[in-house]
Amino acid sequence: MGAGVERSSNKRTMAADPTSRDDPLPEKKKKVVDLGSDSDEDLPNPSQWAGVNPDSFGDDYLAKMEKARLDEESAPRPVKISTLDYYKPATRFHTIELFPVFRSGSKAVLLAAKFLLGISSSRDGEPLRRCSGFWVDWDEEKKTGLVLTTARLIRTKDAPYSVWSGGEEYATDADVTVHLLNGTSAKGQLVYLQPHYDLAFLGVQVDQPINLPSLNTDVEFAQEVFRLGRDNSLNLRITYARAEYLNPTMFERHHNVYFRSPDGHGDDNEFDYGGPVIDLRGEVVGMVNVPKRFGSFIPSSILLNCLDSWKKYQHITRPHLGMMFKDIKLLEPAHVDMLWRMFNIDDGLIVQEVGSPAEKFGIQKGDIIESFNGKPVSSTIELENTLMSIYKGTLDAEVRISVLQTLELAARLRRDVCIVWLTVIHAYL
Repeated sequence: MGAGVERSSNKRTMAADPTSRDDPLPEKKKKVVDLGSDSDEDLPNPSQWAGVNPDSFGDDYLAKMEKARLDEESAPRPVKISTLDYYKPATRFHTIELFPVFRSGSKAVLLAAKFLLGISSSRDGEPLRRCSGFWVDWDEEKKTGLVLTTARLIRTKDAPYSVWSGGEEYATDADVTVHLLNGTSAKGQLVYLQPHYDLAFLGVQVDQPINLPSLNTDVEFAQEVFRLGRDNSLNLRITYARAEYLNPTMFERHHNVYFRSPDGHGDDNEFDYGGPVIDLRGEVVGMVNVPKRFGSFIPSSILLNCLDSWKKYQHITRPHLGMMFKDIKLLEPAHVDMLWRMFNIDDGLIVQEVGSPAEKFGIQKGDIIESFNGKPVSSTIELENTLMSIYKGTLDAEVRISVLQTLELAARLRRDVCIVWLTVIHAYL
């Protein structure tokens, strides 16, 4: 690929104010309907009388009601004027809680909208999924753009128990259509699928220029963000939220950032899968993978590592540890204080579950991982990026893990574990 996202210190580059009304609104006048009047103007809409026994009215009145119904049906419909008709968005930009970010939020959303696409898939002529995606790369010579979206686009079966249990099925032969912003559509070619990170890359031939986003790899706790998507009509879907870091459950991947929307702002909608999560500058901080009020997204640091790995090696890999973790910094403060008093440590990853291959090297549940290859790691997202950076295109890799054993008989015993292996995680195409 040619042009793409550009790197800086912490990012990569790939409306009017609402007014308030002081005077009270005029009081609504009650309309009195005279059932005995001869005027058609006094007749209510026939739909108001659904369920009323018609035998309770006279023949003249029933004739007037029928005439009113026919007049209503035959009345000319108003012409829809796109510049005047109001489209109700999925966000609540005009609520008082969003007033502080109305200007910056509107500007950011409209900037990001220029690289946000609608994507649909089908199989044997039957619709499969409808979601969103966004441009991440452009080859000027070949006039080909690269679109990032969710692997869910072609998923035909979800994991029966959890993402760790496996069992998902994907239709890599599905037909993919990319819905462009000028109202046309183009065929999307699936060039790579990565279910572990829930992403897919699509190649798209386009003659028109495209807009590439800026990707920001720094996401602060409680940072204000917007989740974006496009519906079946390419209308923009906007959901306000704040970023949140949590220890994942046993059924979730370890590379997600979570978001929390205020009451009434978030909904579970298929269209938002694969859409970008942006900050108040319009920079992409992640990609939506669970579009709920309390949902999650894959941070841009992971997305950029995946993009770089695919462009260099045509696949995405990382060492498979066989462990699940909890971030010490995300525990309750009293719990962190206890760990510091007992083991003189307040940072690192606590081993929550152990499987092969880690158990072969003596790592046990409750141990604390302090560093990988000499680099301190304090979050599961940092760990994920560290593991991805280890792979250099060879078929094996060496990982040195500094472990603090915390069992009663081995308290405060630190040792280094050297593991040599590499597992290609669910690499397709």
